[in-house]
Amino acid sequence: MKISVTSTIHIDRSPEEIMAVILDPAQAVHWTSDLERFEVVSGEPGDVGSMARLHYREGGRAYVMDDTLLEADPLRRYVSQVSGEALSALVETSLAREQGGGTRVAVRWTGEGKPLFLRLLLPLMRRSIARQAQADLVKLKRLVEARGVGEAAPPTT
Repeated sequence: MKISVTSTIHIDRSPEEIMAVILDPAQAVHWTSDLERFEVVSGEPGDVGSMARLHYREGGRAYVMDDTLLEADPLRRYVSQVSGEALSALVETSLAREQGGGTRVAVRWTGEGKPLFLRLLLPLMRRSIARQAQADLVKLKRLVEARGVGEAAPPTT
């Protein structure tokens, strides 16, 4: 059974400034829970068809997820297919400029477990997944807003 979780946050920066951080592989580990490394496999981040390998460690267990960007409406909407041994999900990230300034960022995660036990367990984990998704957006907000207005992401080393 598929579950969906949507998290939103207001970030006091432009979509350009937010996407500079989201699309920077070196920055992903600073705002994505349990992510140790974001490895670009092909293409450029933000380009449809680009692929990445996401290396996670959760509770001492390492696992890898493949991420393929399926759709991109630059600075507005991005849809990725993320899949690994245990689950598969569509992740939609939307950005909308707000009248009073800043940007509303929404992330919708729709996924399902692959093994039977995870298909049964995932719906029970919905609240936990939602809390983690919101916590990740809070970390993204802090990271983006810590930069000066109009400041691009720093070069990665």
